Formats: sequence, C-alpha cells, structure tokens
Amino acid sequence: MNGAENDLRLIAVMRRYFAVREELAGLKSALEDKRKAAGIAVGEFYHVRAETDHAGDVSRTVTLRREMEFLMGLAEGWSRGDIVHLGLSAD
Repeated sequence: MNGAENDLRLIAVMRRYFAVREELAGLKSALEDKRKAAGIAVGEFYHVRAETDHAGDVSRTVTLRREMEFLMGLAEGWSRGDIVHLGLSAD
C-alpha cells in the first residue's frame, strides 16, 4: 500500500472520529438535561440497572467512547507508520 492510500484511510478514520465525538457530545448534553429536569443524582441517573428509562442512551455513550478510543488507536498507529485497517477484507 502506498502512503497516499494510507493517508486517505486516516482521513476516513478522523472523519468518523469527529462524527462520533459530535454524536457523543449531543447525547451527553441531552442526558444531562434530562437528569437535571428530573432532579436525579448523577450516580443514580447513570446507573443503567437503577434508571432503566435512559439505560439505552447511557449504554450508547459507552459504545461511542469505545469507538473513539479504537479510532484514535488507528490514528496513533498511523503516526508510527502502521497501515490503517478499516475492516476491509482486502486489507
């Protein structure tokens, strides 16, 4: 693989990273607004077994954070000269 193709893969990774970051920020903001409106303590509101009304959204924030960590790992690998693998069978 040439460097230009790997650079394009990095661009795709970073675009996804920023899209995930934006989705996470919006979701966190919406959850905080709901928590404050309900007057529920932070620990209670974000406990997925105690507050099942918002468990799906809370779980989604965890999934998004993990995806961001994975994507940043790909970007860090690129900085070391690694090939960015996007989960394509051709890799």
